[in-house]
Amino acid sequence: MIETEIKRNTARYTLLDLIRDEVNKAKAQTPKTFDSIAEFLAISRPIVEIILMNCGDWTDQIEHGGRGKKPISHISLMLIHILSKMLGISYRQIERELRIHDTWLRALKLKKAPSHSRLSIFRTEMGELFFKDFFYNLTKLLHKLDLIKGDGAIVDSAPILASMNLVRANTKPKINLERVREFFTSIDVSPAINMLQISKKKKYSPESFIRFFMFEKLAGFLSTSQALKFLKDHPQITGILGFKGDHVPDYQNFTYFKRRHGTVPTLLEPMVESVTEFFKVSKATAKASDIDFFFWSV
Repeated sequence: MIETEIKRNTARYTLLDLIRDEVNKAKAQTPKTFDSIAEFLAISRPIVEIILMNCGDWTDQIEHGGRGKKPISHISLMLIHILSKMLGISYRQIERELRIHDTWLRALKLKKAPSHSRLSIFRTEMGELFFKDFFYNLTKLLHKLDLIKGDGAIVDSAPILASMNLVRANTKPKINLERVREFFTSIDVSPAINMLQISKKKKYSPESFIRFFMFEKLAGFLSTSQALKFLKDHPQITGILGFKGDHVPDYQNFTYFKRRHGTVPTLLEPMVESVTEFFKVSKATAKASDIDFFFWSV
C-alpha cells in the first residue's frame, strides 16, 4: 500500500520520488507472460492509487451486490474504467474482455471480472465531479512524471496516442489487401518456425500463428480477441495468413500456442531483421502514415 509507504518515508522522499519507486517496482515485478495491456494495467496501478488518494478516496475496498460478494479495490475498478475508455467499449463489453483475458485479471489483482452493473454502480456512486477531478489530477501527475509528451502518454517507453488507433476510432477503416499480400509474400517466417519445437503435425500450421501475431501487431489491435473478431468479419484475410478454408483458431488455441512456445515478442524476435528490411525497401511504406497501422487505409 502506498498509503503506508507515505507515512514511513515522508522525511526521506518527495511524493514524486515515491511514485517513481512504486512504478519501477511494478515494472520489475510484471511477469514476462503479460501482454501489453496487462503490463499497462500493472504499471499504472500505483499511479491510479495515488490519484485516488489525492481526490480524497482513501478507501481501498467497495462492497456491492449483497452478502457473499467479495469487495473489489477502488484501484482495480478505476483501472477497468480507464481500460474501457482506451478500448472504446461499453461496460458489458469490458466485462466479456476481462473474462477471456486471464493476464488482465491478474494485473488487476482480481480472480473474477466484475459485472457491468457493478461498474455502473461505482461510477454513479463516485459521481461525475469525482471522475473529472480524477482525470484532471491524473493528467497533472503524468506531466510531472514526464509520461505525457504532446498529445500522447508514454507508458514504459511505449507511446499511447490519443484517438489514433484506427481499429477503435469513430471512422471505419478498411483493410488494404494489397499491403497485406505484399507483406506476407515478402516475409519468410521460417526463422521464427526454426526456433519452435514442433513434435507432430498440427491442425493449424505454426506459420499461420506467426503471421497472425505479426498481423495483430502491425494492424494496431489492442488484444488477440479484438484481432480475431475482426478476422471473423473479414474472412478474405485468413487465407493470406495461411489458415486453410478461411477457418481461424479460437482464442484458446492462440493462448496455448503462446504458453507452449513463448510470448509474442519472443516469437517474433527472429523476424525483426527481415521486417525491418521490408519497410526499408517497400514502396507502400512511403504511403502509410504510420507503420503501426500499415495494413489500414481510411
